[in-house]
Amino acid sequence: MTPPDMAESPDRQPPAIVMPDRPMMADDWSDGLPVIYNQVAGCLNADPSPPARVVDAGQGNDGQIVIDMMGDSGTYFRCQTDPAGKSKPVLFRQEMPANLPGPVYTATPYPPPKSPQAGICYEHYPVTDHTGWQLGWLSYARAGDNCSTASIAKP
Repeated sequence: MTPPDMAESPDRQPPAIVMPDRPMMADDWSDGLPVIYNQVAGCLNADPSPPARVVDAGQGNDGQIVIDMMGDSGTYFRCQTDPAGKSKPVLFRQEMPANLPGPVYTATPYPPPKSPQAGICYEHYPVTDHTGWQLGWLSYARAGDNCSTASIAKP
């Protein structure tokens, strides 16, 4: 998927998001989160297996916003919605890919993910609006036995 690069609809502006200082990953799907936050929220709310977590998002070839989501129960959905965020999101069940692109976005009130593997830790960064209200978490997986010195890994 390509990063979102669409014109914003003035009547559907996302909240003024304050992105956290993230690890050396300034070039991942989450760079577009401030532009497509309304679509992300709509897709997460449409997922039948909460808590769903966004693992990839961008603009598809047809101009639609495409959001890949993973549920704690192992479900994996692709959500499509229009760039203006006016249509109801459409979910498609997908096979979970071997490698998730990461990072993982979890909306509040759900807690950030915990790793099912002992050798992977998550580093969590709060995503807030301009008033300081926490909207969710961006979580980056870190590989290694000592999580304080581990290198960035795919979740």
